[in-house]
Amino acid sequence: MAQPLPSRVKDAPGSALPSPLVNPPWTWPDTEPVVLGLAAPREPVTLVWAPGEQEKWLKEPYGWKRVEPLPDDTDWDEVAETFASGEALSLEGDRLLERAAGLLMQAPPEYGERLLADERYWKALSTFAGQHVLRGAVARHGQAAGPVALRLMERTAPDLSPPFLGPEVAQIMIDRIADRAMREEAPAKAWFRRHGREAARLAVPHALGEPGPRRRHAEEALRFVIRVHGEETVVEAARPYGEEAVAAIGALNPHSGPPPEVPAWADTELLPQVLLRGGRLALPATATRNLVAMVCASSVREPYPGLRQVEELLDPASLAELAWALYTAERGARHWASDGVRYALLSWGDDRTADRLAPVVAAWNKSYVGDRDGTTALELFARLGTDGALRHLHRLSTTARDRERTRWHARYLLGRIAGERGLTVEQLIDRLVPGLGLDAGGTTVLDYGPRRFTVGFDERLMPFVIDESGKRRKTLPKPGVRDDATLAPAAHRRFAELRKEVRTATTEQLTRLEDAMITGRTWTAGEFRDVFVAHPLLWHIVRRLVWSATTDERTTTFRVAEDRTLAGVDDAALTLPDDATVCLPHPITLGEEALRPWRQIFADYEIQQPFLQLARPTHTLAEEEHGLAELARFEGRATDFGRVLALTRRGWELRGKEYSGFRRQVTRTAGPHGRHVMVFLDPGIRVSAPGEHAEQRTVRVTLWTGLGSGVLHPFSELDPAVLSEILTDLTSLIEPAAGPQAAP
Repeated sequence: MAQPLPSRVKDAPGSALPSPLVNPPWTWPDTEPVVLGLAAPREPVTLVWAPGEQEKWLKEPYGWKRVEPLPDDTDWDEVAETFASGEALSLEGDRLLERAAGLLMQAPPEYGERLLADERYWKALSTFAGQHVLRGAVARHGQAAGPVALRLMERTAPDLSPPFLGPEVAQIMIDRIADRAMREEAPAKAWFRRHGREAARLAVPHALGEPGPRRRHAEEALRFVIRVHGEETVVEAARPYGEEAVAAIGALNPHSGPPPEVPAWADTELLPQVLLRGGRLALPATATRNLVAMVCASSVREPYPGLRQVEELLDPASLAELAWALYTAERGARHWASDGVRYALLSWGDDRTADRLAPVVAAWNKSYVGDRDGTTALELFARLGTDGALRHLHRLSTTARDRERTRWHARYLLGRIAGERGLTVEQLIDRLVPGLGLDAGGTTVLDYGPRRFTVGFDERLMPFVIDESGKRRKTLPKPGVRDDATLAPAAHRRFAELRKEVRTATTEQLTRLEDAMITGRTWTAGEFRDVFVAHPLLWHIVRRLVWSATTDERTTTFRVAEDRTLAGVDDAALTLPDDATVCLPHPITLGEEALRPWRQIFADYEIQQPFLQLARPTHTLAEEEHGLAELARFEGRATDFGRVLALTRRGWELRGKEYSGFRRQVTRTAGPHGRHVMVFLDPGIRVSAPGEHAEQRTVRVTLWTGLGSGVLHPFSELDPAVLSEILTDLTSLIEPAAGPQAAP
């Protein structure tokens, strides 16, 4: 069991503390309720669209996969008659919705308006798919869709509320404000957040009505608007009802409510100290407990009233430590962390928090992420936006255990951040490769006190150590009795960390560069110089590869020499023009004539490549295979489960389980347009016991336009480098490759 942390900083006096921690909101007295008996406004429901929202809703009906547009030559009178007569009620759900969507979205407007007025079909529009259709109808028909939308808002579909504004909508949202949805913010709160002052104006009569549930809910709604838009917004919303209403609303306690409950696991005696800004004074135990209470009553989008103001006066590093302590102390939360702890981690977490959380998120399986809303943890890395946090996000996008949600969401966040910075995802990741504190020559000095050592990395990124006499050592010596008791152990730990960090960075970059060679990715001349040649680590890798530069359709191959200059195939110095496009050429695009002299140069200089490039095996289609989407030469061939599993380490994936728990297809993306190669296996690999059926046989090898598209695509239309890699992998499946492998 954890022991109480010793006090390192003295407690601050009450006069130095943030007011909400001395007199927390739940201790403030409530005022006597004022009942004015105001009449709700009598005004029609209107639609207030956010930018681009109406256009988005217009696409909703046919964004739902089970509803397709009807043909352009449809007889709309005939379709309308089936609905008017009631004949349409006998249709299956999807067919009824398809025909209803046609009337609502394709037919002349009067057909859709008649259908919207027919209450017999409102039930069909209340289904999940039906709500997609109804959103399109709202966007096209406006207020004609109001009655059915209001009915569904009240009963089953509050998500329809966003653009609607009016007294009837406000009443529905007030009644729903206390809903505790699993999502971060319930639809009613989202509606009050969006419409702000106008929504508050419609809620004022209910907040000043007779005591009861509706009044309580209206008061809660107004308190929410105060927290989001400020007290002045709500006071001005009350002004149309007279000065008495203004005074009553102005006296409303915006923080009313029972005191938040502090769970037993959040024992303030076991939590780290929280310091005031400046770090010279700490919160006393009572103030810390009040802070934790406010955290526990918060959610990510709605922190407890006053908490934001409190944060501004506290030390960010100690808040980050408190957030992590609460996370590690909490047990049994419904989500990956409770709402309040999530708020603390995502709002207060720093780079050290990201370092701690990343391996935890990486280990979550698909079930945990789905049940616990685990993808929201990724928001920490996105909010921080530092190089270290984004490196974690990138690693999660490629190595997280949960492929479907965590990896996808991490890629989405990287794309969003890259777009905000005017970069592609690959350009963003290029800029995240750590320099690890190394100087331009790729070295750093570690200080033992009386001794100092220079640490660097050779061309294979293996560490070397040079002492003050210039003698080269295999490794950094352990601290001795004469070394500084503080500096030496810290330097020795830093050396171990540096080796690990270099190994991780090298592995990631080798994978990325090999993928770039296969996919034909390019860089500008400036990017090549800044990202690769000038980098203290990456230049060791790039100088062991052959590059090409294209200017005005003229291509020149080159390498990076030991002094960071560029050299051509004749070993003469080469200047890279600023308008050049640089790529890492695949051997199949270089051709044998260009490969031969480069192989000789690398052999003469004893340059060992970090992965196979010049000696990489290449394959092409046979003449009779051009134009075909199936490769007969690989069909009906014997293989074994080990070779199939080996493909999964080269970018292939086993498809989902079929009956009896078998996986019978292994697939790989082929190029940038979603093409997929699929190998069908017999009998397939059983998930629970992969080696149970060691002998496998390839049944079919096909190329599809997309995974699950059902449309075949000719192999000959693939990029030659991508095709060569696929053929190499397929060959290894039936004929295991042998021979030396390149070492990093």
